[in-house]
Amino acid sequence: MEQFSITKTAQGFHVEGFPDAVKVLRITGQRSKRLANLALHRADLDFAFECLIAINQAPEKPHLLRQALWRSAVVHFIKCFGQSESRFSLDPKKVYKGNAGAFEPYEYFESLRNKHLVHDENSFAQCLPGAVLNSDGMDHKIAKIVCLSVIGDTLSQENYSNLHLLITLARDWAVAQFDELCDVLIAELEPKSYEELLVLDGITYTAPGPEDVHKRRNAL
Repeated sequence: MEQFSITKTAQGFHVEGFPDAVKVLRITGQRSKRLANLALHRADLDFAFECLIAINQAPEKPHLLRQALWRSAVVHFIKCFGQSESRFSLDPKKVYKGNAGAFEPYEYFESLRNKHLVHDENSFAQCLPGAVLNSDGMDHKIAKIVCLSVIGDTLSQENYSNLHLLITLARDWAVAQFDELCDVLIAELEPKSYEELLVLDGITYTAPGPEDVHKRRNAL
């Protein structure tokens, strides 16, 4: 699974690195949809991985910056395994097959995302309301109503290392699946005549607008 540069031209988009190419054909069908889904999973996993790398480059202060990168890494990682109506979800049993030690850390991050970072359900976030009692003889016995908010810090070296490994294994799995599917698609297209291939539609892109934020992405 290679990365290629894309430049915008008057005719559309140009994929760099193919000097003899005349067109980028649009491929459709279930295999095409799975290929696109794998590429989107890879993009999310890459983003999560880059967030981890950025944590090591971020200063200790402000504390918010490292926490934002950490939470974003966890959320984008688990996003690949969560339910979606627009793409298939990665199955941890398949992704981490042969790595029995990965399941417990995976379940930890799944719950961390679902029950703390995105939905506030567990004890990692607590708020303790209290009343400040003045000393005897003051005009007011209660000085102030306060709330002590405590958020558990999950950015530890152990958690960082576990997430780094989980993302790496998931990326390797997605890339292997992608490359294997590319070989299948090439084997299907190569026997066709040049004339048959040339008349196929090229890929097109329509930028999303504000109204598209409410809509489910169309299946390929």
